Amino acid sequence: MRRRLAGAFLPALSAFAPTAQLKRKMSAMAVTVGTHSGTFQADEALGVWLLRQLPQYATAPLTRSRDQATLDALTIVIDVGGTYDHGKLRYDHHQRGFFETIDGKVGEAKGPEGATGRFKTKLSASGLVYKHYGREIIKILHPGLEKNALEWCYGQHYKTFMEALDAIDNGIEIAPETLYSDGSSLPARVHRLNRPWNAPPDVEQNDENARFEGAVMLCGIEFGDALAHTITVEWPARALVQKALSDCGQVDASLKIIALESGGCPWRTHLYELEKEAGVGDRTKFVLYPDGKGLWRVQAVTVEGTLFQNRLSLPEPWRGLRGEKLDEVAGISGCGFCHATGFIGGHKTREGALAMARKALQ
Repeated sequence: MRRRLAGAFLPALSAFAPTAQLKRKMSAMAVTVGTHSGTFQADEALGVWLLRQLPQYATAPLTRSRDQATLDALTIVIDVGGTYDHGKLRYDHHQRGFFETIDGKVGEAKGPEGATGRFKTKLSASGLVYKHYGREIIKILHPGLEKNALEWCYGQHYKTFMEALDAIDNGIEIAPETLYSDGSSLPARVHRLNRPWNAPPDVEQNDENARFEGAVMLCGIEFGDALAHTITVEWPARALVQKALSDCGQVDASLKIIALESGGCPWRTHLYELEKEAGVGDRTKFVLYPDGKGLWRVQAVTVEGTLFQNRLSLPEPWRGLRGEKLDEVAGISGCGFCHATGFIGGHKTREGALAMARKALQ
C-alpha cells in the first residue's frame, strides 16, 4: 500500500519546472511576489502564505495590482494575469480553457470527465501553488516526515482542506442541492475581512493591503493547524486500522466487524483506503472501540463520501433508548445507549458491544 501511495500524487511536472534562464534572472534581481488588488478571497491569501514558506519568497515584497505591466515585472504572480505557466512562475486559473487538477498530468484534461488522476476538481491559484510546491512546503513545516508519510499526508491534506478552497473559488457546488448555508468556512471568514460596502472608503491602498495581510495570516493558521492534524493525528492511526482490518476474523466470523483498542482513533479514511487495497469492497459495517468513559462503542461505518449515510445502522427499535429499556428491547444485558439515528451505541463491555454489532448484522 505504501509503495502505491508513494506514487499516487506524482504528476509529471519536471518538464514544466522553471528554466535555468529564469533561475539566473531570479538570483540577479530582487525577488517579488504578486497577486491582484481589490476584493480578496481565501484563494490568493492562502497562495501568498504558502509561497512565503519557501526560502526564495520568505521575505519577498508583495505587490497587489491588476496592471499587466506591473505584474510582468514581478518574479512570481498568482491569481491574476490570465496565464498558467510553471516555467514562467505564473499561476492564474481564470483564463478560458484552463483546467488542471492536483494529481492530473499538466495540459491533458479539458474538464472533469478527462481528468487523468483521482481528483476531478479544477484548481484555483492556491491549488496550483500546492500542486507544484506543496511537498516542499510540508517538508519545511514538518522536516522529520518520512517519504511514504509525506505522500499520504500531501494527498490527504488536499482532500480534507485544499480541495474545498479550489471548488469554492471556482464556483463548484458541494452538492446538486444544499439544505443549509454555512457561513463559518474559511472562504466566508476571509470574505468578511474585506471592507464592507457601507464602510468609509479606504484612504490609501495600504489600508486594503493591511486587511489582506490579516487574511494571509488567518489562512496560514488554518492551513498549519489542519496539516498538523493530518500528520500527527491521522497518519499515526493508519497502522492501527490496518491491523484491525487484518485481524477482523478474530473478532467475528462475518469479517464485518473490526475492533480498535484505542478510542478516538481516526479510522474512516484509512478504512476506506485499506478496504480498497485488500479488495474487500465495503465489507466492514461496524467498528468497536473504548470511549474512555467506561463504555465500549459500536459505531456504524458510513458510506464513503457521506457524513450521515451508514452502510448498516443499528436496529430501528433500539434507537433513542438507554439502559434497562435498551437491554430489554435488544435482548442484551448491560447496554448503555443507542443514538436516535442509529449510527452509534454503547455497552459496558467489549463483549457486549460485539453482541450489539452481531445482532445488528442479523
